[in-house]
Amino acid sequence: MTMWFFDEAEELEEYQTFRRQDQPLELEYLKIRVALGAAEAALREHPEDKERETKVAEIKEKIATMEQRAPWLTFDYPVEYLLWGPPHG
Repeated sequence: MTMWFFDEAEELEEYQTFRRQDQPLELEYLKIRVALGAAEAALREHPEDKERETKVAEIKEKIATMEQRAPWLTFDYPVEYLLWGPPHG
């Protein structure tokens, strides 16, 4: 038995399907969050710049849209743990 049984277990095909379908969305979300951090830092340097303010607003709108489409992006725990982890209690 290996430590990474989620990647090798045939009975967990739904997990593998989930990872294939949703990992690109997670990576895109991360990339947008990093861009938001950079845009907000640039806005702090030049708070009067309307173009930078507009860019921050556009990025925040993209993030809100992604979070509505996939609310699990903002969960405190990884989705894998919520779906296949041991029960609480």
